[in-house]
Amino acid sequence: MKTLANDKDMILPVCAIFRRFLKTQGLKFTTERALILDAVLGKEEVFEADELLNEMRDAEHRVSKATIYRTLKHLLEANIISEVLIDSRQAHYRTIFGREPKGHLVCVETGKIIEFPVQELGEIADRIAKEHGYDPVSHRFVIYGVSPEAQKGAQAVDG
Repeated sequence: MKTLANDKDMILPVCAIFRRFLKTQGLKFTTERALILDAVLGKEEVFEADELLNEMRDAEHRVSKATIYRTLKHLLEANIISEVLIDSRQAHYRTIFGREPKGHLVCVETGKIIEFPVQELGEIADRIAKEHGYDPVSHRFVIYGVSPEAQKGAQAVDG
């Protein structure tokens, strides 16, 4: 499947959706928001706001931390990205518009994250919601465990 970062034909509709969303909120589509949207759409994996800020500053884009966080909030509200609950310390995000649903396998020892497709789980989530009279809006699937690398490290310490 093509991703947004590799398909310039998809970036224009996302940009238009975001512009319309901002307009409904009485907000402007600023240069800073455009740069943040572009950086977010270039992300293939889960990311953190501070990571995005550092990458943008490394690329010599002048954006503030507050602008990053506000723009991520707007992107969430516009359903372009979703928040992935991986740990209680830091919010993680991933682009959802135009992409297949993903689950996340998280190592509780190292913080390593592995993404995997969850098409069947989406179908199960929809079925369960409908069985209970819910209109499904979204779902998340995260498995927490200890990675093989962390297990080896623990064995080395115990041994």
